[in-house]
Amino acid sequence: MNCREAAALTIDSLDVEKHPGTESLREHLENCPECRLRLEQAQQALETVRPARRIVASQRFKEKAMKAIIAEAERERAQSGRRTWRGWPKWVVVGCAAALLLLILPMLPIGKGGSQAAELKLLAQSVEAMSSLQTVHMIGRMRTLPGDNFEMIGTDYEFVPLELWREYSNPPRWRVEKTGRVVVMDGQSSVLYMSDHNTAVKGAPDSGFVGWLRPLLSPENILQAELDAARKGGSEAQLTASDGTLTLAVHQKARGNFANDWAKDKSIEQSDHTCIYKFDATSKRLEGLKVTVNKDNQDVSVLELTDFRYNEPFPPNLFALQLPADVNWIVGPEAMRPAAVTLNGPRETAEYFFNALHREDWDAVLEVLPVSQVDDAIKQIYGGLQVVSIGKAFKSGLYPGYFVPYEVRLRDGSTKKLKLAVRNDNPSGRWVIDGGF
Repeated sequence: MNCREAAALTIDSLDVEKHPGTESLREHLENCPECRLRLEQAQQALETVRPARRIVASQRFKEKAMKAIIAEAERERAQSGRRTWRGWPKWVVVGCAAALLLLILPMLPIGKGGSQAAELKLLAQSVEAMSSLQTVHMIGRMRTLPGDNFEMIGTDYEFVPLELWREYSNPPRWRVEKTGRVVVMDGQSSVLYMSDHNTAVKGAPDSGFVGWLRPLLSPENILQAELDAARKGGSEAQLTASDGTLTLAVHQKARGNFANDWAKDKSIEQSDHTCIYKFDATSKRLEGLKVTVNKDNQDVSVLELTDFRYNEPFPPNLFALQLPADVNWIVGPEAMRPAAVTLNGPRETAEYFFNALHREDWDAVLEVLPVSQVDDAIKQIYGGLQVVSIGKAFKSGLYPGYFVPYEVRLRDGSTKKLKLAVRNDNPSGRWVIDGGF
């Protein structure tokens, strides 16, 4: 028996109380210290997460799980035979992770509105789920710029406070807040308010205002999502158990097109990063999260959530934003001022925008800037500017639009040298300014 065959029997052994194995498996384990050590580590983690009641999977579920593992094995054999994790085939690592995680997932809190695969629901039938979960309040910090979007990170930025609230009502409600920005989803719609500019935008409940932070608003589904990503080859997941804590470390490569690497490491998804989730081994509740970005061969912490408060009573007005009467609303392209000219690309749009600012033609500014009115701060800072240079537009990372390099000289003599974000991925194909000034 070789290590691959031993690993396959090891996966099966995790599904029973006492697996007698076969003589060949026993013999292999006696003569292979590495396989024996891995089996002991898997059993130790399994004992930590084993529920008080016996979980018995149906024959249909077992057959489906094993077919998936066998299919993965065949795919690996058809390729170059690459191996990972100290020489073990990738399909074996995925199979072992699946066997362990499938036992953990059903014991996580399943909130209203959450979703679990049919197989996980089946396993959860014999587990006392945390049906009493009503709220979760997460407190931590993030390396970002105050007032900038929730996706923005930077390994050189200072930490700013971050809080997330989730209420398991029907429909669910949530709130995310950091310095200068807050998003509230009241069950019917979401509103993002940027206090630095007194600007707000309203969207659907699932609008992407908080970016990567959104999965954290459903901590009961985190392991499910991370396991799915690992199975698809999008990440590598490692589960360990120690001192009453389950730790899931997920390593993921940067996503996006980095032919131009300007957007690299400017968000978590666009960076080589590791998410380290910590769950209480008894309650199976998430109790800690740390995200590190690997840059220049160093891991830098960019997000830390250290305080998790479950079933905490929330104030009645937590999910209602009181906005100033003069708030400046961001509007969709269909509600913008009709365009006086047809713009044919991101660079031409940038030129039109800066020329309008130079002339202080605020009506022309509103033809490309999707707001209800030009804010007084924009008028004071950018009115009368002089264009020094406008560069060639480029794409980078996951952003669906373009970045246009520019340098302008402001009325006070100072200069700004940034990248203007321009996009036209709306139903009308209209070019609009999306940020970067």
